[in-house]
Amino acid sequence: MKNFNTSSKILSLLLSICLLFTVSVFPNGLYAASAKDLTPEEELAIIEERIKEANKKLAELGKKSADTEEYLKVLNDKIGYLQKQLDYVTEQVSSDKKSINDLKTKYDENEKAIEVAKNDIADLTQQLDAKTDDFNVSYDLYCKRLCAMYISGETNIISFLITSDDLSQLLTRFEMVRRISKQDGELLKTVRSEMKNIVDSRKEITEKQNSLTEKQNELQEITLSLQQGIAEMQEKQIELDKKRTSLSSERAEANVLLKKLSDQKGYYTEYLEDNLDTMHQIDNEIAQAEKEHADKLTTTKPTTKPPTTQKPNPGGNTTKPTTKPEEQTKYIKLTYPVPSQKRITCGFHGYVGHSGADFSCPTGSKVVAAESGTVIISKDLTNEDGSYRSYGRYIVIKHDKTTPSGESVYTLYAHNSRRLVTAGTYVQKGQQIAESGSTGNSTGPHCHFEVRTPSSSYSDCKDPAKYLS
Repeated sequence: MKNFNTSSKILSLLLSICLLFTVSVFPNGLYAASAKDLTPEEELAIIEERIKEANKKLAELGKKSADTEEYLKVLNDKIGYLQKQLDYVTEQVSSDKKSINDLKTKYDENEKAIEVAKNDIADLTQQLDAKTDDFNVSYDLYCKRLCAMYISGETNIISFLITSDDLSQLLTRFEMVRRISKQDGELLKTVRSEMKNIVDSRKEITEKQNSLTEKQNELQEITLSLQQGIAEMQEKQIELDKKRTSLSSERAEANVLLKKLSDQKGYYTEYLEDNLDTMHQIDNEIAQAEKEHADKLTTTKPTTKPPTTQKPNPGGNTTKPTTKPEEQTKYIKLTYPVPSQKRITCGFHGYVGHSGADFSCPTGSKVVAAESGTVIISKDLTNEDGSYRSYGRYIVIKHDKTTPSGESVYTLYAHNSRRLVTAGTYVQKGQQIAESGSTGNSTGPHCHFEVRTPSSSYSDCKDPAKYLS
């Protein structure tokens, strides 16, 4: 690490970039009013004003020198605003996509309903034609019977009965008349029933046709909404792509200056990057490793406490636990991960996306477990070409002790040059677990230290300074 003279100008260079970044990402009262009092549109308008102010400030500083920490700080603030702006547009595009998908689903459902309605109408029409044919046959027969009865007249029936030769013939003729009358009654009942069926069928067809018309009109409205929604989403997507390009360009500029200033001071950190996808991937890996560890514990059902010494690792490096009796407390109390460096050279949220605390130190410096626990992850993150990415060589420990509220605590140690423990190893507080380095997304040799609670998720990163002692 470089030595500097005592002049105030040079002494200022000893301060970390991150210490200068500890002001809020939204200075000048962006949240002077409670965020809940602002609509998304109002918040976006304020962000746009802050971007304009940052651009103006950058232009003024650039005339003097763009290679200063002040310039980098303002640029970092601007990146924070741009990220917020990007998040807003991303959310809008995501919402639009969901609305469009909902409309497409509704469109498909409507088309199916229209097809079903058309088929129902066709079937009902065919059934109505058949019923109408049956009715016409029954009605013609009934009309003929009425005509016959009218021609014969009621007296012919009486004459037919009284001209019987005997009682037996009379009864026979009476039964014939009764049966004919019954048939006529049944015929009339059939005619009436078939007529009712025809009326009901026509009513059902009318209702189906009205429903079909409504669905066809609704389909036209959905089609128009889809066309309009897709057009608006495409415009927002173009805007989103432009903002991503702009943000990427600003990050690249900031990273060049960040590296330059880091090299000047010897205080290192991580480059700015859009790492949410990577963090999700790492979260999944950690969660899976934790599950496998829990499953193993359930299977083995240990009856003794974890060993107090580390097993020899493949490289032959072993260390003795350095836990002090007074540190055996009920709740989590973390020691510094790099015993030789207790100055946090880049703090939590020191710049946009910084999720831990950095301890700048020479490559090979001793990195220790901040508290006792089990190593659940010890691996290298690499690209397809074999180069390191993100956390590089990193380790995650799940600790035995909890917060006072009973929440689990996890610590993460990144950018190591060597890992001295493997997954499943139980380590004591202060026991060496790695040698520091600059693997992955790093501007130079340092230890990136994270505290995650209550879960091992990136979204649950907390300020390590609150837990260190």
